Amino acid sequence: MQRTPLNDDEQRAYPPASSPQQAPQYARQRAQRSRRLPPLDDSEPSSTISTPPWTRVSIPKRRASLRASRGSGQAGSAAPGPSSAFRSGPSLERQQGPETRPAWQPTQSTSRSRRSVSDWPTSDDDVSTASSQQRRPPSSIASTGRMRAVSPPPQPARSAAPPPPGLLRRLHDLSHNKTLLLLCAALLVVLVSLIPLLVSWLGTPRPMGLSVQPNTATAAATPLNQAPVNPHQLVIIPSDTDHPPPPVLATAAYLMDMDTGATLYAYNPFMHLPMLSTTKLMTALLAVEHGNLNQQVTITSALDRDIQQHISPDSSLFGLKKGETYTLRDLLYGLLLPSGNDAAVAIADAVGGSYQHFVDMMNQRARELGMYDTHYMNPSGLLATGHYSSAHDLAVLGRYTMSNPILHQIANTRIYHIPKTSQHAEHYLVNGNQFLWWYPGADGGKPGWDGNTDFVQVVSCTRNNRHLIGVTMNTKDWWTDMRDLMNWGFDNFQWISPYDVDLQHPIPYDYDWGYFVRDKKTNTLPTANHGRYYIYTGYSVSPPILNFFDKNGGLDQFGFPTSMPNYNQGNLVSQRFQKATIQCDLAGKQCKRL
Repeated sequence: MQRTPLNDDEQRAYPPASSPQQAPQYARQRAQRSRRLPPLDDSEPSSTISTPPWTRVSIPKRRASLRASRGSGQAGSAAPGPSSAFRSGPSLERQQGPETRPAWQPTQSTSRSRRSVSDWPTSDDDVSTASSQQRRPPSSIASTGRMRAVSPPPQPARSAAPPPPGLLRRLHDLSHNKTLLLLCAALLVVLVSLIPLLVSWLGTPRPMGLSVQPNTATAAATPLNQAPVNPHQLVIIPSDTDHPPPPVLATAAYLMDMDTGATLYAYNPFMHLPMLSTTKLMTALLAVEHGNLNQQVTITSALDRDIQQHISPDSSLFGLKKGETYTLRDLLYGLLLPSGNDAAVAIADAVGGSYQHFVDMMNQRARELGMYDTHYMNPSGLLATGHYSSAHDLAVLGRYTMSNPILHQIANTRIYHIPKTSQHAEHYLVNGNQFLWWYPGADGGKPGWDGNTDFVQVVSCTRNNRHLIGVTMNTKDWWTDMRDLMNWGFDNFQWISPYDVDLQHPIPYDYDWGYFVRDKKTNTLPTANHGRYYIYTGYSVSPPILNFFDKNGGLDQFGFPTSMPNYNQGNLVSQRFQKATIQCDLAGKQCKRL
């Protein structure tokens, strides 16, 4: 900021006037320098502003001679300017001491020397100059005792209101708010403490639209062709109430009563997952509904190109050759038993007229059956974007296909022989549904496997005039999962193992699963409440009984569990085992053997 120029009584900016005619000119130049106004031109039009009343201040004595020269009759030759306003007559220079005059009104020449406020400079230097002049105490300029009229400094133009603080300024202010920072820190601590609970809650399967009801009455049968009003609203009616529902290693699982359509068990029933070769159940259903089993299907050059185009190098095959002719019945056996992808393409072209039209028929039929979580991209089940299904929908499809006598018969066939003719080669077909070869009552279904860890199966079982449809998707231990579901559904836990059966009667493709040596009675599965499910008896053991069980000998001392926990005496809980009973006090956290 520049320093405010001093008044004439503090420093002499110009030499004294050599003649009275020069006094008005010097006065105007001093006024222009102090206020930083541009030089005035006589031709410039005058502008008039309203000026507040002048304040009365003392005039230094050293200016008396100048005032006298202005009033001695030479005022007419003075140039118009601010000095012309001080022509007050001869009595001014003769008067000694302070003089009091009324408020002074500017003349026309004075109005020319003062422009409107909007025309004045508004730089910081001008504002600071005016402010410093205004703050100068009257005693510094009134030391001579004389009074003179002095105009107040011009008021600077009002600047616009400062803009609101920006985002950075607001963030800076918030960062210094201790109360807000403490609240944010407390909230962060609460959120961090809730993360484990949230992870645990999300990790626990919670299928949407499920409710469990006790099996107090027989559920009304649901017609096969009737799609549910709300397919995502399930009512689970457990058939076994003295055993807990078994945990599964599969990503999704389902158990349905085929006769009534009642849901007995559901785990992630609507999750979209690849269904692999269980797709062929829909392909077979459309072939039976729209085709003639005795229809002749010739593998033409165009059909052979379609087959080569829509199968993968590692596909399971029926073994079709260009130029051969088969009946639609033979193609169905080649589709369901060895899971031939080439048979699926041949059926699609023969029944649907074209490959894509048959896929459209599959999706339309799925909607008609209420399979709203299923979409097909091919008739064979090869992995593809947009090709998925759910455990619930596969159970619906399994129920419908196994209710068809032709498909049920084909799916229940273990070995099928197609003799050689002049139109095709000889084929021995082995059913790849391994569950069919060892579990009592298994009579149909379709598995799917990607050759790695993803195994899908739809299984039909009948025992004591009760027919069940079981589904497991994306499991690494398909025989344990499906056996536990069926044992629980039939309420029969008599031990049966594919390992034992394979020693007596070889199971097809047993080498793919290490001959089932992993299947043992002592195998367990983890439960949601940090417990342990014993597949041999179908019961689970949970803390605190499990803790006492493990610390005191386990199976050797207590044997397998034979009942569910019994909460019958307040804080006491007890559970029976083969060799003893364990009782725990939940309040005292003490257990004992009975």
